[in-house]
Amino acid sequence: MDKKHLIKGYDIFVNGEWDLSPFEHLYELECRDVIQEHINDFNETEKEEIKKLEEILVKRAPLFYKALKGFLKAKQKNKPKSHWWWYLDEIADNKLKPQIK
Repeated sequence: MDKKHLIKGYDIFVNGEWDLSPFEHLYELECRDVIQEHINDFNETEKEEIKKLEEILVKRAPLFYKALKGFLKAKQKNKPKSHWWWYLDEIADNKLKPQIK
Protein backbone atom coordinates (compact mmCIF):
# COMPACT_ATOMS: atom_id res chain seq x y z
CA MET A 1 0.00 0.00 0.00
CA ASP A 2 1.37 3.36 -1.04
CA LYS A 3 0.04 5.75 1.60
CA LYS A 4 1.20 8.89 -0.20
CA HIS A 5 -0.48 7.75 -3.42
CA LEU A 6 -3.76 7.08 -1.59
CA ILE A 7 -3.73 10.48 0.08
CA LYS A 8 -2.82 12.25 -3.16
CA GLY A 9 -5.63 10.49 -5.05
CA TYR A 10 -8.09 11.34 -2.29
CA ASP A 11 -6.88 14.96 -2.35
CA ILE A 12 -7.42 15.23 -6.12
CA PHE A 13 -10.86 13.70 -5.77
CA VAL A 14 -11.96 15.88 -2.84
CA ASN A 15 -10.58 19.12 -4.26
CA GLY A 16 -11.99 18.40 -7.71
CA GLU A 17 -8.92 19.25 -9.75
CA TRP A 18 -10.58 17.62 -12.75
CA ASP A 19 -13.97 16.33 -13.75
CA LEU A 20 -14.37 12.67 -12.98
CA SER A 21 -16.96 10.25 -14.27
CA PRO A 22 -19.31 8.71 -11.69
CA PHE A 23 -17.29 5.49 -11.92
CA GLU A 24 -14.07 7.35 -11.12
CA HIS A 25 -15.81 8.99 -8.16
CA LEU A 26 -16.90 5.55 -6.92
CA TYR A 27 -13.33 4.28 -7.31
CA GLU A 28 -12.09 7.15 -5.13
CA LEU A 29 -14.68 6.33 -2.48
CA GLU A 30 -13.42 2.75 -2.57
CA CYS A 31 -9.89 4.11 -2.11
CA ARG A 32 -11.22 5.94 0.95
CA ASP A 33 -12.32 2.53 2.24
CA VAL A 34 -8.71 1.35 1.85
CA ILE A 35 -7.49 4.38 3.79
CA GLN A 36 -9.91 3.46 6.57
CA GLU A 37 -8.78 -0.17 6.61
CA HIS A 38 -5.20 0.97 7.15
CA ILE A 39 -5.80 4.15 9.16
CA ASN A 40 -3.57 2.90 11.99
CA ASP A 41 -0.65 2.64 9.56
CA PHE A 42 -0.71 6.38 8.86
CA ASN A 43 1.41 8.72 10.96
CA GLU A 44 -0.11 11.72 12.74
CA THR A 45 0.78 14.16 9.95
CA GLU A 46 -0.88 11.91 7.36
CA LYS A 47 -3.96 11.48 9.59
CA GLU A 48 -4.22 15.25 9.94
CA GLU A 49 -4.05 15.61 6.15
CA ILE A 50 -6.82 13.01 5.76
CA LYS A 51 -8.91 14.87 8.36
CA LYS A 52 -8.60 18.14 6.41
CA LEU A 53 -9.67 16.35 3.23
CA GLU A 54 -12.65 14.86 5.07
CA GLU A 55 -13.78 18.34 6.10
CA ILE A 56 -13.62 19.47 2.48
CA LEU A 57 -15.57 16.40 1.34
CA VAL A 58 -18.31 17.13 3.86
CA LYS A 59 -18.55 20.77 2.73
CA ARG A 60 -18.67 19.70 -0.92
CA ALA A 61 -21.04 16.76 -0.34
CA PRO A 62 -23.88 18.32 -2.37
CA LEU A 63 -21.62 18.64 -5.41
CA PHE A 64 -20.38 15.06 -5.11
CA TYR A 65 -23.88 13.76 -4.53
CA LYS A 66 -25.06 15.53 -7.67
CA ALA A 67 -22.27 13.82 -9.64
CA LEU A 68 -23.08 10.42 -8.12
CA LYS A 69 -26.87 10.59 -8.05
CA GLY A 70 -28.22 7.22 -9.08
CA PHE A 71 -24.93 5.44 -8.38
CA LEU A 72 -24.66 5.61 -4.59
CA LYS A 73 -27.71 3.61 -3.48
CA ALA A 74 -26.41 0.27 -4.76
CA LYS A 75 -23.06 0.80 -3.03
CA GLN A 76 -24.58 1.96 0.26
CA LYS A 77 -26.28 -1.39 0.87
CA ASN A 78 -23.01 -3.00 1.97
CA LYS A 79 -21.50 -0.01 3.77
CA PRO A 80 -21.85 0.75 7.49
CA LYS A 81 -22.74 4.32 8.49
CA SER A 82 -19.23 4.60 9.95
CA HIS A 83 -18.14 4.75 6.31
CA TRP A 84 -20.02 8.03 6.00
CA TRP A 85 -18.32 9.00 2.69
CA TRP A 86 -20.74 6.59 0.98
CA TYR A 87 -23.69 8.59 2.34
CA LEU A 88 -23.09 11.89 0.57
CA ASP A 89 -26.82 12.13 -0.14
CA GLU A 90 -27.62 12.12 3.57
CA ILE A 91 -24.81 14.58 4.30
CA ALA A 92 -26.08 16.90 1.55
CA ASP A 93 -29.60 16.70 3.03
CA ASN A 94 -28.26 17.34 6.58
CA LYS A 95 -29.55 13.94 7.72
CA LEU A 96 -26.06 12.73 8.58
CA LYS A 97 -23.36 14.75 10.28
CA PRO A 98 -20.11 12.77 10.22
CA GLN A 99 -17.81 12.88 13.20
CA ILE A 100 -14.41 13.59 11.72
CA LYS A 101 -11.59 12.62 14.04
